[in-house]
Amino acid sequence: MSELRRIVVHVSDSPRAREVALWAASLADEHGAELEAVHAVEATPTAAYLTPEATTIATQLSIDSDRGRIEQARALIDEVGQFREKPLPFESVLADPLPTLLRHVRCADLLVMGQHDPETPDGTASGLAGRVLMGAGCPVLFVPHTDGHGGPRPRAVRNVLVAWNGSRESVRALRDALPLLRRAAKVELVRFVRGDDDVPPLEPLVQYLALHGVRATCSLQRSREPSVGERLLSPWTPDAPVAEALLSRAADVDADLIAIGGYGHARAWELALGGVTRTLLQSMTVPVLMSH
Repeated sequence: MSELRRIVVHVSDSPRAREVALWAASLADEHGAELEAVHAVEATPTAAYLTPEATTIATQLSIDSDRGRIEQARALIDEVGQFREKPLPFESVLADPLPTLLRHVRCADLLVMGQHDPETPDGTASGLAGRVLMGAGCPVLFVPHTDGHGGPRPRAVRNVLVAWNGSRESVRALRDALPLLRRAAKVELVRFVRGDDDVPPLEPLVQYLALHGVRATCSLQRSREPSVGERLLSPWTPDAPVAEALLSRAADVDADLIAIGGYGHARAWELALGGVTRTLLQSMTVPVLMSH
């Protein structure tokens, strides 16, 4: 991907939706890209009741609730349009969000979404991020719900940490991130290895990026081996130390963005045993651009 020309932002019912939309608007303005907003959330569920009257009342309450959600999302996007001094195309669909999002990103260069917060209902299921990442065909930029860079204007992407492991997904993420890397003041390629593993040098990647006008440094980080106690803990996942080391490195270098390949393992493996992608989606502390 050489340039960002069209960005789609997913608008959920989360209180953080405004910040996510501002992130997308800031990127669109910096890159001269079109921006489109999609309010794709699940409809308010209804249930069967003992009497037709109760069912009618419950259905009407659901309709009123959904109408309010749409109006709230539209007001948010109108506010972002005023922030940009130009209106945003907007669509709201209350159903399974996945088909709607995939329809819009088929002609987009980037999708911006908020990280799912299990503590705050946002109108979507917890697995939506993974489903979108697997099917989008374009990079997805996730804005964390614990992001510390909030404010009237999102923090510019000037310091990028690119995670590398030599996989197809890693290659895709590197290329998809090029429009952002070209504008960054600092780019670091980092690879995490365990023990005394022998790995190919990263210098060819630095040379490749230089051909695209990106000056990058590279580093090889040794991730710690988990203890026996950690392996026995039920929440522990095999790649958790790598994900933790990546987030720690991002904090050390004050990164504005992490770029990484998503679901390099088989999806069933990720769901059963965990992985870097799954851990980052749950624990990210800075925006993360993922490509599959």
